Amino acid sequence: MPKRFEAELFEPKNLPERGILSETIFKNDHTAMVMMHLAPGEELNEHTSKFPVWIQTIDGRGVLKTPDDEQDMTPGSWIYLEPSEEHGVYPAGETFVRFALIIMKK
Repeated sequence: MPKRFEAELFEPKNLPERGILSETIFKNDHTAMVMMHLAPGEELNEHTSKFPVWIQTIDGRGVLKTPDDEQDMTPGSWIYLEPSEEHGVYPAGETFVRFALIIMKK
């Protein structure tokens, strides 16, 4: 049976003007979905994941950087990362970026 999930913290009235907000929407043995919001001037420093990750930009604008490249994050865009691929994320300019992470654990 299908399940519906909502990210209550990610209603526009709940989004912070500063800082980073994350909310795990769903998690089981195979998959996790996490919503992320980075306020202007914030950054997720370069890191890796041991699992493949899909990133969908929901709102705002951001940049995903790897040691060799930078990808624009615009609403509706998708980015795929292989396991152990080094990456970081930051908002573009003076705006925020909100995105969903789909982590494929199996």
